Amino acid sequence: MKKSPRISVVMPAYNSEKYISEAIESILNQTFTDFEFIILNDGSTDNTAKIISEYAGKDKRIKFVNNEQNKGLVGVLNEGLDLANGEYIARMDSDDISLPMRFEKQIKYMDEHPECSVLGAWFERFGNAHGVVRHPTRIKILNILADQHVGHPTVFMRKSVLDTYGFRYDNNYKWCEDFELWSRMVFITEIHNLPEILLRYRVADANIGVVHGAEQYKTAQRVKHNILKMLTDDVEKQQHILGCARGQYKQGLLLPKWLGRIICLFIVRRSARHNFRDRYVKD
Repeated sequence: MKKSPRISVVMPAYNSEKYISEAIESILNQTFTDFEFIILNDGSTDNTAKIISEYAGKDKRIKFVNNEQNKGLVGVLNEGLDLANGEYIARMDSDDISLPMRFEKQIKYMDEHPECSVLGAWFERFGNAHGVVRHPTRIKILNILADQHVGHPTVFMRKSVLDTYGFRYDNNYKWCEDFELWSRMVFITEIHNLPEILLRYRVADANIGVVHGAEQYKTAQRVKHNILKMLTDDVEKQQHILGCARGQYKQGLLLPKWLGRIICLFIVRRSARHNFRDRYVKD
C-alpha cells in the first residue's frame, strides 16, 4: 500500500507562464521532500499548462490537474483540498517563491503544536512593492477584525480538521475567500504565525488586491459583520469590539469587561467541544 505524503501542496495557476517556473522550482527545491505537489491549471490561455506538464514529466511528486474550463480561484482551491492526500495542506501561489526551508520549519512547528490547525509565516514583498509583512504570532478574533491574520500563500493547514468540520473556501466571498475561512476557523481551532520570513510574495499589477481592491474591501466588511453577529446582536457592542480591534483602547486598558466575557465564553465552548490532541491529531 502506497504511503500518503506528509504534505499536499496546493497551487492554482491561471495564465501564469511568466513566473510559474520560479514558483514550481522553489517547491521542488525544498529541504523537506515528503510531499505531493498538486498544480491546478484553471483554463489558462497561455503556455501555463505546457510548462506544468513539462515539470510533471520530470518529477513524480507533481500531480497536474488540467481544467480546460475556468472554474475560478475558489473552485480550484476546493478541488485541490479534495484531492489532497497529505496530513498537511501547504498553500502556494503560482507567482511567489517559497524559501528552501519553509516546509521543514512549518511541519516541525505543526508537529510540535497540535492545538494549531492553521500556520502562516512572515513574508517579504518584492516586485511593485517592498517590505516585510510581520503578522502576530497568535491570531485571535480581534486580530481577524483588525486585518492582522495570515498571508494566504504562506499557510499550512491540518487536513484532518478541514475534513472533520467541512471547512472549504466559500465562493460567496470571492476575493476574500481566505479571510472568510480564517473567520470561521478561529472559532474552532488556533491560528499561528511563525515569526520568520519563509516566502517571497510578488506584488504585480495582476494581484487580486490591485485589480479587485474595491470589491475585496466590501467583501471583507461582510466577513467582519458576520463575526460581530456571532459575538453579539447588540449594535453598540459591535462598535466597541471594532474599536478594540482598531486599537482605539490603548493597550487594552479600556477593554470592556463584557467583551472579555464574550470572547472567553467562545474559548471555553470551543475547548469543551474540541480536544484536537486526543480526537483529531495523530501522534
